[in-house]
Amino acid sequence: MTGTLYGLGLGPGDPELITIRSWRIISLAPVIAYPQGESGHSRARAIAAPFIPEDVEELPLSIPFTGEPAAVEAAWEHAADQVARRLDDGRDVAYLCLGDPLIWGSFARLARRLAARYPVHAVPGIVSAQAAAARFDVPLAQGAEALKLLPATMDRDALLAECLNRRAALAIFKAGKRLDTVREALADAGRLDDAMVVVALDSAEERIMPMAQAAGLPEDYFSLVLVWPQGRSPRPEA
Repeated sequence: MTGTLYGLGLGPGDPELITIRSWRIISLAPVIAYPQGESGHSRARAIAAPFIPEDVEELPLSIPFTGEPAAVEAAWEHAADQVARRLDDGRDVAYLCLGDPLIWGSFARLARRLAARYPVHAVPGIVSAQAAAARFDVPLAQGAEALKLLPATMDRDALLAECLNRRAALAIFKAGKRLDTVREALADAGRLDDAMVVVALDSAEERIMPMAQAAGLPEDYFSLVLVWPQGRSPRPEA
């Protein structure tokens, strides 16, 4: 019998937003794995830290999140091999993932390499757009309104086309290095005043402000832009 690989969505940053299911698996799994950048720090591990037992094996996986695609793929192949060795020993592995494991989550990189050989299960987590919207106490989408999840890395013209529907709510992820592009697209679509930017939600570096006033923000990968349907955006002081 092999072990099972679990991809645990931990939410955006607040440990209290971890689901009971993820907490239970963290407390029982003999191996806790997580991605770790060149800095040696793991945001996912920091979120789960209060719940990780002392007698488990921790498996930090060194992953360059930027750089040559070939080097990134090689790192994931090595990470999959490390996880596979634990699974072959019959030990379950809980992989910690920010947000939700299957919505731009790194867990998918492991799952597609290992799912043909081992049982693989994803545990959903709260997405940053949900947690950020709750800060404002203003409905992001309701009734027949659409809610679109978009990557800021998409082509500017494609992003502009998505922004033009003023009755749709938008959550634009990974906006750190693309804030200027996102701002321009929203301005051209006449939706800049309906947008808020959230940087590093639930961390010491958290910043929240109206998109129209955003300036000098750090180029944090975990930057999110929320856009409400026209006429229902939060007050600027929110």
